Amino acid sequence: MHELSICQSMMKIVDSTMEQHPGAKLQKIFLEIGKGATIEPILLRDAFAIVSSGGPYEGTELVIDEIPIVGRCRDCGESFRYEEIAFGCPGCGSRSVSIESGLELNIKQLEIDEGNEEKVT
Repeated sequence: MHELSICQSMMKIVDSTMEQHPGAKLQKIFLEIGKGATIEPILLRDAFAIVSSGGPYEGTELVIDEIPIVGRCRDCGESFRYEEIAFGCPGCGSRSVSIESGLELNIKQLEIDEGNEEKVT
């Protein structure tokens, strides 16, 4: 389960950001995960529950936005979505395609409660 190591790396980034907001409480972590990124959102949620249990991030909500896999054919120019990683243009059959989205893993934003107001970073 590589989701645990991914979650641990993600939390190092979150820790670094939270150091800039002493005393603040992290409410939500918003992630973008591409469907072709070989990360299972349910396993990442389980890993986050393990990593955050009993610590300062316990109770923090993990909000995951799954990004579809979008490709473009270099030969005919058609743009298309894949339901899973595949190769080839569904229009002309060419194998000369580029993947334009769907492989990402990004921390999009953090929602932080600094006591009297919520801040989004």
